[in-house]
Amino acid sequence: FQIRYLIYKQIQLPLKILFSNADYVICPDYIAPYCTFNAKRITVVHDSLFWDYKKNYSVLWRKYFITLINLGLNKGTQIITTSNYSKKNLIKILGNHRSINFVYQSFNFYKTSSSNYKTPENYLLHIGSFEKRKDLITLVKAFKLVDDPNLKLVLAGAQIINGNYEVLDEIKTFIFQNKLEGKVILAGYVSREEASILYKNARIYVFPSIDEGFGIPILEALSFSVPVICSDIDVFREIGDDYVEYFKAGDSISLSKKIVSVLKSINLKQKNNMNYLNKFSRKNFIKGFEEIILDSND
Repeated sequence: FQIRYLIYKQIQLPLKILFSNADYVICPDYIAPYCTFNAKRITVVHDSLFWDYKKNYSVLWRKYFITLINLGLNKGTQIITTSNYSKKNLIKILGNHRSINFVYQSFNFYKTSSSNYKTPENYLLHIGSFEKRKDLITLVKAFKLVDDPNLKLVLAGAQIINGNYEVLDEIKTFIFQNKLEGKVILAGYVSREEASILYKNARIYVFPSIDEGFGIPILEALSFSVPVICSDIDVFREIGDDYVEYFKAGDSISLSKKIVSVLKSINLKQKNNMNYLNKFSRKNFIKGFEEIILDSND
């Protein structure tokens, strides 16, 4: 795959640019071709995680990938990222001489009306890969502190990242040592339809990460009127604003207290999210790109 990708990015795509006499080339996946002829480059660098969390990636693959990123950046490259938080991080890494703007991601989540996918009756939810920075162990520890024998915790998402079992093993060990089998459900990878059902029936969506570039699950959960609890990191405050409850990042006691507080809330289902979610509409996403393209023409 990587060989095919390299041939496409560095040979086939430049030829398409040349023969189509393109004015712009927009690369939404971190990497632009080294040669784009007269076409202006707009490259989407979603976040700074490749630089910030080296241990999450194979040494050789990470070096190869970052080399390709740098190869595709020249003086005129317009870099777009997904949040003001990521913009600040990328300026630190790539330098303030780069042209870096942010356009909020849009989301158009699939909502199913019917499915055979079964969920528990009373559960907290997290959907996402089992990466160290997701800090899922803090969520599991907080869940143990919540005094509700009928409550369950569903952790859905890819459990083994780049061959690394560390997070999965840590969670399984904690579950075994604290007799949480049957209460903490490791659902594994779920389809969009299954994720839709999980969101729809959840009591609370919990997002305990210590770092993210954006945080689409916040918006997805809010679109189902599900209360959201997030760690108090800058990017979550930027994306979640006042529509989300926050706890002290990495603090399981703080999180458990917040979970109990939200569960006791009279208006558990939030109905006033849709106007806020329009901020992240596809229309605004496209408008953001249009404005950047027009500005680069001046």
